[in-house]
Amino acid sequence: MALAEPAEPGHAVDRFFDTRPVGALVGRPDLSEEDVLAAIAERLAFDGRTGPEPQVVIEAARLGKRKALAFLRKLVLPPPRSRLEMPVQPILREHLTNGTGGAH
Repeated sequence: MALAEPAEPGHAVDRFFDTRPVGALVGRPDLSEEDVLAAIAERLAFDGRTGPEPQVVIEAARLGKRKALAFLRKLVLPPPRSRLEMPVQPILREHLTNGTGGAH
C-alpha cells in the first residue's frame, strides 16, 4: 500500500467533492438546482448580505466547508411538489362487521 506524499507548501491538497445533486445536499432530492439557488439568494437577502453568490455557497458546501453546510441547513425551502406516498388505510370499520375484529 503506497502512502500519499505530504503536500509541498503552496500546493493544493485534494479535497472531497460531493457530486450529489444539489437537492440531496439540503436533504430534499425533489428540489432542482434552481430551487436551491433561489432559496440561497433569498436567505442572503434576508440576512442583508451582498455576497457570496449562491453558486459559490453550493461549491463550498460540495467541498465540505462547515460554514457553507451550516448555511444550507438554515435555508427555507419550498414545500414538496411531488406526491407523497401514503399506505392505503381503511376508513370504514368493515373489519369489525366481518367478524375478524374480535370483541370491541
